[in-house]
Amino acid sequence: MILKVAEKAHEGLRRISRGKPHIRITKDDKWIKQHGTNQINTAMVDYSLLPSDWQTERTVGSQIALDAIFDAIEKDRPLDDDFIENTSNLLHAKWLERNSKRATDEQQSSYDALSEVEKEKDRVFVRSAIEVYQSTQ
Repeated sequence: MILKVAEKAHEGLRRISRGKPHIRITKDDKWIKQHGTNQINTAMVDYSLLPSDWQTERTVGSQIALDAIFDAIEKDRPLDDDFIENTSNLLHAKWLERNSKRATDEQQSSYDALSEVEKEKDRVFVRSAIEVYQSTQ
């Protein structure tokens, strides 16, 4: 299930980019050796072609979203807009813990202070997790 969420979330992130390049640095030595560079335009490749560190980043966000869903279901809470916003807030905080050194000034802000585009990057993980979860029920 987590792989499906990560793939779906990555596709959502690609849609958000609207074809704009998202050049990222990878530390995946095998990928670097294979491609002759440590840079990848994550907006231009499918999940399966991402370096392992970027696949992991997508997977971690997906797991956080799935864990929140399982918790909500256990507590009989709806997977509604409030759930999406609260979980997106949590995702952003957890992302910032992992990525504070590469975060932009805006991304260093609290979730509430983010632009809608930045918030949507978190929401895409939550919505993807909900869709995948619901498709298995």
